Amino acid sequence: MLRNYLKIAWRTLRRNRLYTALTIGGLAVGLAACLLMFLYVKHEFTFDGYHSKADRIVRITTSLKTPEAPMSVASCPILLASVLRQNYPEVEAAVRFEPLSATVRYGDKLFNQPDVFYTDSDAFNAFSYEFLAGDPLGALTRPNSAVVTESFARKYVGQTNALGELFQCNKTTYRITGVIADLPSNTDLHISALLHKDFSTSTSWLGEDFPAYTFVLFRNQPNLRAFEQKLALLSQTYIQPEFKRMGAEGYAVRFQAEPLADVHFSQGKMADTPKGNRQYGYLFAFLAAFVFAIAILNYINLLTARATSRAKEVGIRKANGAVRSQLIGQFLSESLLLSLLAVSLAVGLLVVAVPYFNTLLQIRLSIHWTDGLLMAAVSILVTTVLGGLYPAFVLSGYDSANVLRGRFGHFGTGLWLRRSITVFQFTLTVAMIVGVVVIRSQMNYLQRLSLGFSSNQVLTVPLPDDSLARTLAPALANTLRQRSEITDVTLGSGLQPDAILPVGTTFFRANGKKREVTSNYFFIDERFVPLLNMKIISGRNLTNTSEADRTGGFLVNEAFVRMAGWQQAVGQAIEGFMHKGKVIGVVRNFNYRSLHSPVEPLVLIYNTFPPASLTLKLQPEHLPIVQAAWKEHYPNIPFDYSFLDESVDAQYRKDRLMMTLFDGFAVLTVLVSCLGLFGLTTYTAEQRTKEIGIRKVLGASVTSIVALLSKDTLKLVLIAIVVASPLAWYAMNQWLQDFAYKVDIAWWVFAVAGLLAISIALATVSFQSIKAALANPVTSLRTE
Repeated sequence: MLRNYLKIAWRTLRRNRLYTALTIGGLAVGLAACLLMFLYVKHEFTFDGYHSKADRIVRITTSLKTPEAPMSVASCPILLASVLRQNYPEVEAAVRFEPLSATVRYGDKLFNQPDVFYTDSDAFNAFSYEFLAGDPLGALTRPNSAVVTESFARKYVGQTNALGELFQCNKTTYRITGVIADLPSNTDLHISALLHKDFSTSTSWLGEDFPAYTFVLFRNQPNLRAFEQKLALLSQTYIQPEFKRMGAEGYAVRFQAEPLADVHFSQGKMADTPKGNRQYGYLFAFLAAFVFAIAILNYINLLTARATSRAKEVGIRKANGAVRSQLIGQFLSESLLLSLLAVSLAVGLLVVAVPYFNTLLQIRLSIHWTDGLLMAAVSILVTTVLGGLYPAFVLSGYDSANVLRGRFGHFGTGLWLRRSITVFQFTLTVAMIVGVVVIRSQMNYLQRLSLGFSSNQVLTVPLPDDSLARTLAPALANTLRQRSEITDVTLGSGLQPDAILPVGTTFFRANGKKREVTSNYFFIDERFVPLLNMKIISGRNLTNTSEADRTGGFLVNEAFVRMAGWQQAVGQAIEGFMHKGKVIGVVRNFNYRSLHSPVEPLVLIYNTFPPASLTLKLQPEHLPIVQAAWKEHYPNIPFDYSFLDESVDAQYRKDRLMMTLFDGFAVLTVLVSCLGLFGLTTYTAEQRTKEIGIRKVLGASVTSIVALLSKDTLKLVLIAIVVASPLAWYAMNQWLQDFAYKVDIAWWVFAVAGLLAISIALATVSFQSIKAALANPVTSLRTE
């Protein structure tokens, strides 16, 4: 019987090719988009879930209390892991990952290698890295041993089997004792090489700041609240006495524990790895649910819109003895066939879309065959049942006597549902259009907004993390200054929007009281301010000819002046970062961080030894001059650089990505909504075929008939605009709260979205309305 059902279903679908194409196409596009977003959401919310012991792994972070404001740091003191491993029986392993700026040499290959860490020998006891070569138990037990990833091995050695090969990292020779598979993109700590280090040489809790990320593997499921209480006691026992010996009053350290699954979304910590946005994950999940709902509802809409064309078939079947269960089986079979075709097409679209999506998001989504089969099976089941059940009951419920007499066109069954679907679809369409307009307006506003400095043609060159190498930096700067192609060169900490700035305590007096605050610092020379075209609004710039400027001259920004409450900043006594003197100038606020954040108080002092960065102004085509000078002064260190305007632009990559995705989903929503509206218009036109014929016989024009058929649709779209406007305003207003500088959501945004929605709706209904209006009335009235 099922075979017979499917044969009849296939014939029916072939006979109505346009309807079939619209139904399958709309459902396939919606399913493909939903599955793509499902893959992304799964990717975001399963970070580091591939580790077999992930549920027992916890990251320890540090909260530093200071006299003015607390600071949260992602890393910990070196000694913490050793104490936890020795004194806490619930801890099975404690692993440190200490990042380093690595210059790797293998033969004649020399690169600055990212993602290199010193670590403990039991790292592979806690974390489930896949070994392609070597023994995980003994891989890092010997001095100068290294475990590298597959990509690292291929990059330097040329093959995965690199056991026993020697390479240099920062002039120290290491032997490869293990090769692991490349880590998936949804891992928080990206690794290219792990190096053995003897951490037992560390003796002070505070002497090395907080250099290492620390992870703890528990023997059983951890009680984090109880463990943090133990960590508080540990801090009182070991760290507070060191603060007391240093004379650091008002300082304290508290350790916090984060489950490994939460680390990817941990925000607000200094020295942390790049983090995800949980809200983006929720947004994608929300959009996936809505796109899926629209696809299914649109599917129902198109199926029920064909009810009138199937009514006589139902009547004849019933008159010939078909029972309702057989009719339901027939229509569910058609729904199953449509679902199979739509899911097959959706899978094809998904396979094509995933590589593009990976490139866009710079991640590695993949479709495993188990996930693929599960998603396909669930999609077919849901679309068959939800998509076919309602139409099957509606169609099979027609009374055969009324249908065969031709009285079936005015049943109200399902009309409210179709109208509700249309309102729902266009509500989301209007909201998406508002979102696109607001996001584009905000991004254009950020691009036009002055940052307070010039980033054009500014080159930043990081200097080696080596005190001996950095002593050569002044000679390199002098060599470059002698070239006419280079406008100027400055040494210091440099300006990198995503860099971690030096932070220190600043002492000053305000309103008769001594104050101490935690401030961001820039280390600069006399050329920094003019090279970046910054404005000094009062006082003067630092000079290199004055010893007082070099050891006691301070520049502060406007935000610092407001925070201090000074009426006149120039001449105020100030102290910080081993400098003690006076404020000699105030710099106009400049956005040294993303425009998501307001400008924070900043102190600039003359401090170029050792410099961390070389900043130059030059035309991009003169870059080879800098490369040649670098090779002359640093022949054994790779040349690395970035242009400041590109670094600034990179801060808003996620926002541009969101804009691109919103554009895509807006187009998708409009497309699927139009398919649903087309189905509703088709249904309405068929319901009113004889009415249209009578009106034409009585002299009605094509224009008046088109207006008649479009009127009801426009009412639904207007309702959608009214419903969508406040919802869209609230959603976009919440999104804008992430920016310190933002546009206002003007009334015209909703007017534009409404007009576009009305235009789209009219364009959709016009085809079917004009077709119905131009039809020969004789044909529609022949049965009367």
